[in-house]
Amino acid sequence: MSHQLSGEEQFSEIKEFLAKKWKIIVAVIVIGLLAFYGWRYWQSHKLAKTIESSDRYEQLIANLDKNNPDSINELVSFAESDDTIYSVFANLKAAKFYVEEIKDYPKAEKLLTDTLSKTDSDIIKSISYVRIAKIQYQLERYQDTLATLSKVTEKSWTPVVNDIRGDVYMKMNNYTQAVAAYTVALTPTPIDGSDENIVKASLPTEQLDENIKMKLNQAQYLKDKQQAEQEAEAAKEKAKQEAEAKKNAAQENKN
Repeated sequence: MSHQLSGEEQFSEIKEFLAKKWKIIVAVIVIGLLAFYGWRYWQSHKLAKTIESSDRYEQLIANLDKNNPDSINELVSFAESDDTIYSVFANLKAAKFYVEEIKDYPKAEKLLTDTLSKTDSDIIKSISYVRIAKIQYQLERYQDTLATLSKVTEKSWTPVVNDIRGDVYMKMNNYTQAVAAYTVALTPTPIDGSDENIVKASLPTEQLDENIKMKLNQAQYLKDKQQAEQEAEAAKEKAKQEAEAKKNAAQENKN
């Protein structure tokens, strides 16, 4: 009997608890269901939005025409208003169009800069920084170019980054740094693979490799020439100072 009574007491306590807390329990269940179905609705909405943006992006790309300025304006407007990954793709494509077809480097740079605020992807950011650096190089903003290149984090871009860096130093007549940059561009850079036991290395393409080697040879020649000229100038200055010192000493002895 004691066991049966104990069970009845427990059942009574449960009933009493439910009588006091049923509103809270129902509220928790309702909130949980709303959150679940709300999340599913949001995911469905995002998917539909992405598909819609994809279709619109493909349409705008197909309509791009360098002889029709409105075609690029429509793509830029899409990039500004869209909030999916396709706004990033649109910015990159529009910037490339401005560079290759219209030769409007400032607009291309602005689009690429805007891209940086649209994504957290290091890969896309590295692509954007490399393209911005190329534009800055074209505009002869060499210090800006070097600063932008320093922001590229993806090691796979090491050959390209140091190729551009070498070109900048050549323009600045800093042949020592140019040689160093081209050398790094040709040196395999370890890249961690998806498997911890696999190590990949970034290497320039065959064509880029040949171009860098030619530029490296030129940079090395100019470096040696510049160094020889500096040494000759230093020797000339030293001889001048020694001659002046001898002249002064002879003058003093005469006096």
